[in-house]
Amino acid sequence: NAVLSALKFAKDNEYIKDSIRVWTFGQPRVGNRQFSEYYTEMLGNQTYRITYQGDIVPHVPPWQVLGYQHHPLEIHVINKDGDFYVCQNTVREDLDGAYRWPTIDTGVADHLDYFGKPEITRFDPLIEW
Repeated sequence: NAVLSALKFAKDNEYIKDSIRVWTFGQPRVGNRQFSEYYTEMLGNQTYRITYQGDIVPHVPPWQVLGYQHHPLEIHVINKDGDFYVCQNTVREDLDGAYRWPTIDTGVADHLDYFGKPEITRFDPLIEW
């Protein structure tokens, strides 16, 4: 997971911590509230968590059952045109971000199709069959 790797790197390299930038796309919840608060303290102002329409992955694991929570800052892409909403910068679910999609209305299709491009097509030039 990019978040865990970035956190480990930041802890091991305090002298360059402020230059680290983390962008995730469709990130699942990684830890509990204490983890989210710690991550926010370490890299919260340098991390951008991109979510898209009805992507199910940001909804797992379910926070209601296991207590997992997202860290800020979520940027929720609303449609294939790239319109977006910058969520509240807090350690909790913003009801106008990905959480606004009931889990029943989510799926894997939107996880594989960020910005209207299927995941595999972004890497086609890099793949030699």
